[in-house]
Amino acid sequence: MIKFFIEHLIQLVFVVFCVATLTFLLLRVSPGDPATIMLKVNDVPASKEALDSLRTELGLTESIGSQYVQWIKEVFTGQWGNSYVSKEPVVDELLERLPATLELACAGLLIMLVITLSLGISTAIYSAGILDRIGRLMALFGSAVPSFWLGFLFIYLFSVQYGWLPSMGNGTWQHLVLPALTLGLGLGTVYARVLRTSMLDMMNQNFVKTARARGMSKRRILVFQVLKHAFLPIVTMIGTSFAFMLGGSIIVESIFSWPGLGRYIIESINMRDYPVIQGYVIFASILFVCIHTVVDFIYVLVDPRLRVS
Repeated sequence: MIKFFIEHLIQLVFVVFCVATLTFLLLRVSPGDPATIMLKVNDVPASKEALDSLRTELGLTESIGSQYVQWIKEVFTGQWGNSYVSKEPVVDELLERLPATLELACAGLLIMLVITLSLGISTAIYSAGILDRIGRLMALFGSAVPSFWLGFLFIYLFSVQYGWLPSMGNGTWQHLVLPALTLGLGLGTVYARVLRTSMLDMMNQNFVKTARARGMSKRRILVFQVLKHAFLPIVTMIGTSFAFMLGGSIIVESIFSWPGLGRYIIESINMRDYPVIQGYVIFASILFVCIHTVVDFIYVLVDPRLRVS
């Protein structure tokens, strides 16, 4: 078990180093000058003197090599610099907005799990009925409809048309309903279809035939025997989706004006706030690696064959 965590720690260091390097290089070759944008936002004439002074203050006049070395040192010491706009430490800015994103991600994950399990199990039990056809249509709808369109549809129906739920901001559980549905509904219907197919494929396994020979019903076999084996492939997909949600669901948070990481990074990209963009990418990378480590650990706990190996 110690070897397991050491291997994943090495992977984390390697991934963070590669991501930090690529992010730094891509930002430096991308169009847009942070000093020019900041002066325009503050209605300051972009004279040569003003630009030179601001670039010196932001550390943009140093050589690319010096900036890179400084950035790599900051990455592995946890000091990711200060925001160009707010002058506050990037780590503090990210952690301040993390609870809102965590709240939304957990709500979206809960909805996704409820839909995946309920629809996946029910369509596997009634695999030749009308419920299975409905599940197929819902999976097609969930995979084909973009999240931004679904968000706008929910706003129009439940906020504008009927006024049942607020469309923007946060504060109460009612503000959470629409963005969480937007996050979890589409993915839940797709994963339900995958779970249903995985469960039906396992019906030809020897342990299922043995259970049938003992007189167990199809429903009981699917729920108590097949589900725990068929759910393993879904764990990886759910882990990846949850990592995306924790990284900040940019489109959903922007649509619903949710004050989380996704909305914050959009504002930072518009301002070319290099420290925030770089810090966010590193933060998201660490989240991805940690969540996939947890997923691998769950695999080891659930599947005895992996424990033996």
